Amino acid sequence: MKAKYFKIGDVIKINGEIWKIVKIIHTHKGRGKAELELHLKNLKNNNFITKIINPEEDLEELEIEKRPIKFLYSKQNKFYFIDENNKKYEITADELGDKAKFIKKDLNITGIFYENDLINIELPVKAVYKVIYAPPGLKGDSEKSNYKTVIIETGAEIAVPLFINEGDLIIINTEKEEYVERAK
Repeated sequence: MKAKYFKIGDVIKINGEIWKIVKIIHTHKGRGKAELELHLKNLKNNNFITKIINPEEDLEELEIEKRPIKFLYSKQNKFYFIDENNKKYEITADELGDKAKFIKKDLNITGIFYENDLINIELPVKAVYKVIYAPPGLKGDSEKSNYKTVIIETGAEIAVPLFINEGDLIIINTEKEEYVERAK
């Protein structure tokens, strides 16, 4: 399919790698030819690149499948998941990137599959986590900063307001990796 027909969110194959289009900029320089600036995210290793191409260039569009999976366990830098048919999949922490620090049991995880292979996952944008360590918020701390760093149940460190304590349940935006609010 010609590059000019692609839109944000489409998945393409370039040099044997699977990329998701995250941004498209149409450019036209003077009397020169039109160009497309594609901002791409590698679905296997989460790297980003920018590629400038001719709108008439043919690119291979891929069909990916998304379906719910459950996290089983992690061991030696690998994460293991199972789908509704009880088929097991594994993916490395490197392939997951920053998502790895927010994976926990009972989280609604969506698997991204290409040719029935798990290539990556999607986490819910917002999820609830328990704070397992929080330094005390001392009186007068707000002079320096209104935030402190806590550790959540997955081991990730998150900046939260001073009033958050150990044992609290908090909502975290997993895409931005930031505190949203205290869970009710």
